[in-house]
Amino acid sequence: MDPERLWQVSELISSNHDYEPGLSHTLEGEISMRSKRFALFSLMTLVAFSLCSSLGFAAGATAKAWLVQAQESASTWKGDAVLVQLSTLSGNIEGTAEKWSFLFHSPQAKKGYKVDVKDGKIALTIEVSSSFTDAVDGEFIDSAQAMAEAKKNGLKGKGRSMMTLNIMLKGTKNQGPYWNIVGDMAEGKSTIIDAKTGKFFRHQALQ
Repeated sequence: MDPERLWQVSELISSNHDYEPGLSHTLEGEISMRSKRFALFSLMTLVAFSLCSSLGFAAGATAKAWLVQAQESASTWKGDAVLVQLSTLSGNIEGTAEKWSFLFHSPQAKKGYKVDVKDGKIALTIEVSSSFTDAVDGEFIDSAQAMAEAKKNGLKGKGRSMMTLNIMLKGTKNQGPYWNIVGDMAEGKSTIIDAKTGKFFRHQALQ
């Protein structure tokens, strides 16, 4: 039920004093009063649950919102750690997600370091081997802007989207960061957005 409707119903119950004033001290009056209070409490609990569920579903943030936390974690791992990729498997149509994965590379150690940030908190850190070594600097559009541009250029899909940002070399005139977005696997293609200019680059068949 819609939260606003639930609230209206609870207000109706709380204001529905149709019992006789003289019965308030009788057993019948007490039962009536307790029944109404119980009903009101149950509805208020349902309202709170419904609101929390709505907020939980909408929870999330853009990639850049949690980037600083990931960078701080990576700097404690290796002082020369640089961001080489960020991604999510749970992106929504607004370009936000409840979890983002940030991949860092240490040129000196020649190793990778993955940081998962979920709901604004570090959820996982792990040292990994990584084939990504080209650093992504901070000059790139955020995930919400990338998603908006992708939708303008035909991106479809009502469910979760895969979003990945890293340096692209193959098939590009200029080396730089690009967003790769898949809205619907059934379409068999991804939408690539130039993360420097914020402009649509091309559609690419999934391999």
